[in-house]
Amino acid sequence: MRDLLAGVTQFQKDTFPQKKSRFAELAGGQSPEALFITCSDSRVNPELFTNSEPGEIFVIRNAGNIVGRKGEADLGMAATIEYAVKALKVPQIIVCGHAKCGAMQGLMSPEALTTLPEVGKWVSLSKSALEDASGDPNNDRLTQLIEANIRLQLRNLMTFPAVAEAVGAGKLRLHGWLYDFETGEVTVVAPDTFQFTEPNVRIA
Repeated sequence: MRDLLAGVTQFQKDTFPQKKSRFAELAGGQSPEALFITCSDSRVNPELFTNSEPGEIFVIRNAGNIVGRKGEADLGMAATIEYAVKALKVPQIIVCGHAKCGAMQGLMSPEALTTLPEVGKWVSLSKSALEDASGDPNNDRLTQLIEANIRLQLRNLMTFPAVAEAVGAGKLRLHGWLYDFETGEVTVVAPDTFQFTEPNVRIA
């Protein structure tokens, strides 16, 4: 097992001095470019694949990048969305799913979650995505479900009054991404078709 504290020591010795001025600047406050909602999966590192610096993305992570509708979302999710939109005034929210998502595999095969009842209850918030995950001969069933879940969470975000108000005022945009950690590729939801396509938006 790798010694994580040794990693902290290396960070303090090598990385922190290089970014010291940035952290000093951030001590005065943050103004992130996006609220980034993604999965807790250890293979997904949003700061890495967006090439982001400290202070640039405000991140929520949970199993399956699930938002849930207002009232069914957990308190931590609801509070973080509210803070990002109303206090930090982020200009965009990105819901980012990923290839081979275990949470979506569990949603697709609930019998595999009999020993993980809390996980089963959590992923069941996305059960309506199962109805949307069909009809694409170019993708396997799991990929279709991952895509459908991203689209569902974008719709769920609009049930939060702060989000709907900011979107309606043109102050906030919602994006859906799918990250493949095996290839490094990211596809995005096209606003006109709601299908996944090559990206045309990147975080600065």
